[in-house]
Amino acid sequence: MSTSGPRVTVAESIDDLDTAQWQRVAASAAAPVHYTPEYLRAYQDNPLRPYAAVRYLTAVDAGRTVAVLPCYLDKQGDPYGFLSAVGIPEADGPALLGHNWYCYDTRVPVLATDEEHRDRVLAAMLDALVELGARDGARATGLVSVAEGDPLLAVARGKGWRVAPIVTRFQLPLQGVTTYDDYLASLGARTRRNIRQYLRRAADAGVTTSVEAPRPDFLRTVCDLTRRTAAKYGSADMYPESAFIDFVMALGDRARVVRVDLGERTPAAAVVLLDDQRLHMWVGGTTDATVQGFSPNYLMWATEIRAAIEAGKQWVEGGRSNRPMKERHGMRPLPLYACVAPG
Repeated sequence: MSTSGPRVTVAESIDDLDTAQWQRVAASAAAPVHYTPEYLRAYQDNPLRPYAAVRYLTAVDAGRTVAVLPCYLDKQGDPYGFLSAVGIPEADGPALLGHNWYCYDTRVPVLATDEEHRDRVLAAMLDALVELGARDGARATGLVSVAEGDPLLAVARGKGWRVAPIVTRFQLPLQGVTTYDDYLASLGARTRRNIRQYLRRAADAGVTTSVEAPRPDFLRTVCDLTRRTAAKYGSADMYPESAFIDFVMALGDRARVVRVDLGERTPAAAVVLLDDQRLHMWVGGTTDATVQGFSPNYLMWATEIRAAIEAGKQWVEGGRSNRPMKERHGMRPLPLYACVAPG
C-alpha cells in the first residue's frame, strides 16, 4: 500500500498468504504462538469474538518479506473497556486493531538489517494500517497490548499516535530452571510452603493431574470453568462454547489441556498454548477456591509450570491481570500499551 520504501500488501484470508514466508518472519523474530499460521487459521475459521473482516499485512523490502501483522475489523473494538479508560472512547465503535484481544503480546515481527531499517519498516506498517483503517471505515485504528520497551512505541509516538498504558502482563522466566524444585527455590518461603502443603494434601485426597491433547467432550468442561471465572470480570461472553471448542481443536499441537481431577470431579482445568520458547497460560478456571484443604487453582498452576519446565520452555506467559497471585508465583510485570492513530 505504500509507494516508497518497504511495500506493504494486505491479504483478506490466510489462504492468500505465503504462510511459509510469514512463519519464517514470525519465528525469526521470536513472535508468540498468536502469530503462527496455525493460530491465525484457527481464529479466522473459528473466531471467539465475531469480526467484520480480517486483514493480514505483509511488508516486502528488496524482494524479501521483512514484517507481518494480523489485524481484525471489529464492530466494537473495546470489549474490556481498556481503551475508553485511557481516553479513547471511539474504539468502542468499529475498530481495526492488531492483534486481537485474546493476544496479550501485540507486536510487529520484523527482520531488519539495523535499527534504522527496522524503524523504517515499522513506520511503513503503521502508515499502511492507517490507510486500511480509513478504507474500512474504522473509527479507531491501532495496536493493543504492545509491551513496554518495544521500538514500535517510539515509532508510533513519532507519528503522533496516542500511546497509553492499559494493563499489565506477567511473565515467568525459566532460563536456568531445569527442575520444579529449582523453580520452588526461587519463590518466597511462605508461597513455597503453601504450594508444597497443597501438593501433599492433594495427593492424600487422591487428586490426579495431567496434560493432554484437547478433546471436544472435555473442552466443554474447560469452557464452562473458563466462563465461570471470566464472569467475575464481566467477560464470560468472550468464550462461546461452540467456537471455543472448534478453535482449540483447530490449533493442533499448539494447544494442550491441563486438568486437575478428584475422582469423577474436575475442580480445575485450563488450555495452555505452546510455541518454541513459551508456554502460555491461556484460559481456565476452577469450581472452588479450596477443596479438601488445597487450592485447585494453585495445583493447576503447579502443573502448568512443571509442564513448561519439562518441555524446556524459556518462559511461562501468565497473561493479564491477577497481579497478586502471579507475583507470588515469581512472575514479573510487563506494562502493556495501546497505540491508536490520530482520528
